[in-house]
Amino acid sequence: MKLLTFFIMALMSLPAMATNKIYVTQAGASLVFDVLQDGDGNMVGNSTTASTVSGSATNFNIDQVGNSNIITFDINGDNFVGTWNTTGNSNNIDFNCDPADSTSGCDDVNAVITFTGNSQDIDVDVGGTTSGDNADIDIVGASGTDSTVVAATIDGTSAILRLTIDGDSNNYLIDIDGNGDVAGHTLIMTQTGITADVDVTQSGVYDNSATVTTTGDSQNIDIVQTAGGTVTMTTTGSTSSAVKTVNINQTGHATFNTNGTILGQTSDGLNGAGGTFDIDQTSTGTINLDANGASANISIEQTSTGTVNMDVDGATFVADIDQDNASTISLTHDGASADYVILQEGGSGDILTLTVNGASANVDIIQRD
Repeated sequence: MKLLTFFIMALMSLPAMATNKIYVTQAGASLVFDVLQDGDGNMVGNSTTASTVSGSATNFNIDQVGNSNIITFDINGDNFVGTWNTTGNSNNIDFNCDPADSTSGCDDVNAVITFTGNSQDIDVDVGGTTSGDNADIDIVGASGTDSTVVAATIDGTSAILRLTIDGDSNNYLIDIDGNGDVAGHTLIMTQTGITADVDVTQSGVYDNSATVTTTGDSQNIDIVQTAGGTVTMTTTGSTSSAVKTVNINQTGHATFNTNGTILGQTSDGLNGAGGTFDIDQTSTGTINLDANGASANISIEQTSTGTVNMDVDGATFVADIDQDNASTISLTHDGASADYVILQEGGSGDILTLTVNGASANVDIIQRD
């Protein structure tokens, strides 16, 4: 087996504004690559020319301290372990595993990206023309990582992505494709901060899992799961002047849960004043939803046999629920000025259990076979 080891201290004695550059092109198994760059404007690869490694069992660690640094790295090969760590503002990490080379695999990728500072640009692509099975990716942003863009695309079976970021005005684009396999695709996301824009897409067969915890005002969250899956969400922090919008779209034997009291939990589920929540499911679906906070607006549509269990506390609550094909609703609301519009049609055996505790409720119900 060929073993190549690189250890580079990139001219740390130079002034902080010096630009150090490293370009790597390597072919062969078992590369070990360690880099530390200290200063502004350093590069490992650049925006037009990536460093490339072809071969299995690659292991590397890259640390950059400073502003406006760049890491661009392409990996072609299985059994990769990599760690990136940046400290500073306006840094760029672009990591690709098997982006175009169909002759190489990209299985069993384990990558950890941690960063501290504002205006980061993080781009991760695993599995291009050849799928990246068993990917395990962690992306962690320290407190105060504002105005950051994270784009992660993973193609392959049994992928796991953990995303934990604390900061304001961030943008997240998450796309996990391919059959979830027996282990399923898994997204575990914890977002803290205001004005976040979150877009998540997962595809697979019956076994996608997205656990999302968000805290902060003015967040816009869109989650799409195709061919089945489970979304579990806890979201807090919305206010009437800075509302939060949540859109969930699931197809095929899907479940949407909020980690609230309806499931025996102690958290608040969907919590905050003025939040808007839109949940659409096709095929057989289940929704277990806790919502706490004034002026919440919830819209649910299930186009096949569906089950909705809802526990809501808060004044000026609006609910619009449409179900087809012998569906079930159990709804309990404690709070004044509720407005419900419920439609069940398309099959016999619809069941509605409604408990309302509060003044000025307005209820419209239609059941039609």
